[in-house]
Amino acid sequence: MSLSLPGMLLGGVTTAGATLLVRSLLPRRAPLDALLRRTHSPTPGGVVGALPVRAPVRWADQIGGRLLEADTVASRLPARDLTLLDLPPATLLGKCALYALAGLLIPQWIVFLLYVGHVPVPFLVPVAAGVGCAVFMVFKCLDDVREQAAARRREYRYYTASLLERVALARSSDAGAAEALSRAVESGDGRAAVRIRDAVEHGRLAGVSPWEALGRLGNDLGIPELARPAASLALAGEEQAAVYAQLEAQAEMVRRGLLADRKEAANEATEKMHLPALAIVFLMAAFLLVPALIRITSF
Repeated sequence: MSLSLPGMLLGGVTTAGATLLVRSLLPRRAPLDALLRRTHSPTPGGVVGALPVRAPVRWADQIGGRLLEADTVASRLPARDLTLLDLPPATLLGKCALYALAGLLIPQWIVFLLYVGHVPVPFLVPVAAGVGCAVFMVFKCLDDVREQAAARRREYRYYTASLLERVALARSSDAGAAEALSRAVESGDGRAAVRIRDAVEHGRLAGVSPWEALGRLGNDLGIPELARPAASLALAGEEQAAVYAQLEAQAEMVRRGLLADRKEAANEATEKMHLPALAIVFLMAAFLLVPALIRITSF
């Protein structure tokens, strides 16, 4: 039995890639100091309830920190999505850099396999394929962040509808606007509930009215359903207006919007299934017709 150097290289690279893939899928334990730093605190820009940007500790975060120094790169980042996901910009840029590196290496791996198979490939083909794949992977990384932010906003919208109904019930029991909002945000242990409760608490400690803190949080996170009730609560708190019906109407409007979004998502999922269904029908027809055609042409 003879040993092949290209075969050994391919086996080694494949084993290393599989090992790294399995390691990335294993659950990780976050350090205790990192968990203790994950507390909401106002930022110098006045964002209530925003997380402080953590210092980059991994080499990917260090690369992202270097890229973050460029104003053109930092200005194009989805700031609201990063704030909503508690994701430091350096981490996102480091992840984009890793995606770009993977996009550059995937075509080169295919070219290497073709080279081992003695298939010549022009020099411009792997270069153009690597650049195009790297750009696609970067946009894919940013698109994943947008999808995660959209899912997180949907979670906030569900909690907002529940929050509006509880505030309306508290107001109907002759509670003040600030007291009604404080009662409503006391319950809940989800991410949205904790974020809103922390924002209201930090606003209280900073001498800011709770509805103003709620409005700031909604604007910073890009959730208008959370910012709109702040005007109604401010009206109730400053002018003692009866806003029970208005809060109920806003909660109903939020729930109708969520229902419309779910219907739209269901329709999109149904449309995406058209192509696989057509492919299955085509394959079934091919399996049924090809043997008959072979028999006919063989006579």
